Amino acid sequence: MAVSPYLRTCQFLCFFIAIFANSLLLYLIKIRAGSSFGRYRVMMISFSIYAIFYATVEILTLPVMHLHGSGVLFYVNSILKDHLKAGVMVSTLYCGSFAFCISMLATHFIFRYIAVCRNNKLYYFEGYKVYLWFIPPCILFIIWGSSIYFNFGPNQSKRDYFRNVTMELYEEDIDKIAFVAPLYFIRGQDGKRQFSVQDLFGASLSCIIMSSCFTTCIACAYKTYKKLNDFSIQMSKRTRALNKQLFWTLGLQTLLPCFTQYMPVGLLFILPLFEIEVGKAGNLVGVTCCLYPAMDPLIAIFMIDRFRKFVFRTESPSTTKSSKVSAVNSDGYSSTGK
Repeated sequence: MAVSPYLRTCQFLCFFIAIFANSLLLYLIKIRAGSSFGRYRVMMISFSIYAIFYATVEILTLPVMHLHGSGVLFYVNSILKDHLKAGVMVSTLYCGSFAFCISMLATHFIFRYIAVCRNNKLYYFEGYKVYLWFIPPCILFIIWGSSIYFNFGPNQSKRDYFRNVTMELYEEDIDKIAFVAPLYFIRGQDGKRQFSVQDLFGASLSCIIMSSCFTTCIACAYKTYKKLNDFSIQMSKRTRALNKQLFWTLGLQTLLPCFTQYMPVGLLFILPLFEIEVGKAGNLVGVTCCLYPAMDPLIAIFMIDRFRKFVFRTESPSTTKSSKVSAVNSDGYSSTGK
């Protein structure tokens, strides 16, 4: 078998873990978050739903990645492999999900910054307004996905470039499988590079989206961290503790995709520019990416006290009962849960 069976095993295992863990987190948010989380519950729920969506799209894609010369071959190895249009579309959804993830993280950090540092501005998240904050991530999702579809989509030049690789290493006819592939340049008979402006533009756009969202995350995280550790600020002990739990949870949930998605995917974009041959090792990116939706909910479950204690049954019944009706009516939380 050309594609390692361990890759597919890992992808399916992570899929089932992701569905179970995110479903558990949604249940915990419903019964344990309470009104003290305020509108941040909506943000947490949206992230779990996204993770389930991402895991589902990934299992419909089962991506195989191969770095060859100045290009990256990304082909579908699922039941949609032989359905060219559907396969390219699901590949587009899969790649676009990266933009949605990082932009959602930026939105979460903006919420934490406002809740801790500018809590008089929390009306930006009241009522239906909280749902308006999902518009920018959706726009970036559409932009990234469209860029993948139109800039990295299959054409005859790319088929010819990757034809021998797919046949010799993966026993696949590239004319019969769904794929997308950034191909930055090809070499003419004289050895000179003939650059593809279209593919370079697509890669640049993806890097701009990632860098701008990360910059937002870092800026908001720095200011929030300083505020939480400024003990001259009036804040109840319980509120400060919960804010810190949510902050560090969000921080770890940002580092996770950084190491499992964006750094590996970033290398996929960069290495072909220098014609660094990685070959089948590119499939390690597929492995790290499938780890994300499985591990992300575990961070929240283990980092937030009331979730962890409920799962491990270490909280007294009286505390459990009282926590369901408790509310912190300041510093970013709403006692009404609106």
